[in-house]
Amino acid sequence: MTARNKLVLNILLFVSCVLLAGGALLYNYSYKLCWKCSTHEYYQRGKEFVTHADDELQHTGVDFIRLAADHGDVEAQLLLAESHAPSLPQGYVSTTPIAQEMLTPLVIRSRAIAKTLLSEAYNRLYAASNLSADQLYNMALLVEAGLIDRDNPGEATHDLLIQAAEAGNYPAMSRLGNDYHQKSEYALAKKWLRRAAEAGRDPQPALTLGDYFYYGKSESVNYEKAMHWYRLALQTQRTLSARDSEQQRLAAEDIPMARIDMAMRQLQKTRMQAPLTLTYHLSGDAKNYQIFVSDHPEGPIGEVTTIAQEVVATMDNSITLALSIPVRKKTFHSSNEGLNWVLQSYARSRYGSYSRFDFKLVR
Repeated sequence: MTARNKLVLNILLFVSCVLLAGGALLYNYSYKLCWKCSTHEYYQRGKEFVTHADDELQHTGVDFIRLAADHGDVEAQLLLAESHAPSLPQGYVSTTPIAQEMLTPLVIRSRAIAKTLLSEAYNRLYAASNLSADQLYNMALLVEAGLIDRDNPGEATHDLLIQAAEAGNYPAMSRLGNDYHQKSEYALAKKWLRRAAEAGRDPQPALTLGDYFYYGKSESVNYEKAMHWYRLALQTQRTLSARDSEQQRLAAEDIPMARIDMAMRQLQKTRMQAPLTLTYHLSGDAKNYQIFVSDHPEGPIGEVTTIAQEVVATMDNSITLALSIPVRKKTFHSSNEGLNWVLQSYARSRYGSYSRFDFKLVR
């Protein structure tokens, strides 16, 4: 073999070794290369890598998440912020709890870093009206905790809680109901407690509403409505404790059962009392008239109209009807039937279905 051929062969062998080594190196570190990755794809890869057991892969994941966060990926900023935070407000819910749990030991705990990232991410999402109900609630908690700055933190927190509750966030509904209750603003408390109770996540809102009607907080005492909410509380509790032991279920149901028994006793007493006399007067003519009662000076409680051969009785919209009265308008064969329905509907709604009434017309 000539010297020239040997030289060529050596060069080829050298190039082959370099290519082989480069290929092996590329294979071993290919996970670090993402030639055409978008910012969000870096975040997705990083989130996947930090959940692996391999230390090097985890640290690569941290780098990818940081890169995505630096380039403005909101999800990366939130994950990184939640991991940097020494603590998050009670009730805050992470959208990526597993990745956060794995990432937290890999980064330093710094309130300042967390605050910067949380503020940037949430303010951008809020400005774009792109926050979910849960994120609105998270943001309210962060503002309250001072992790997002506002000129008036108390007012901003309250506004965010209302937005979260309107969007369907249960903790926000429950908290608003409790906050208004503590301030004795029962009308507003009732609005949010009702929505929280109907969500069926906790029996307490329904119990509180039942107490409103039992004790007459912002409402006339109405044991029938109190029973409705106490029974809903019991139903919710039974659903929540369905998988508990019998002893645990009975213990959990004790409070709503006691409230139901309490309201039932009052209903029984009411049924034994003498009829309640309600005076009323009419305004109009024989075919079309409005009905007024002495204990509702704000205006008419309803009206009766006759069109052709049809008599229609209608409850006024200002009257909050009992749950047992499903409609505000009903058709009858006679004007007297319509009048009686309006009076009975009003009385039952205000004083309860178990009360007895004596209606007296005054001129």
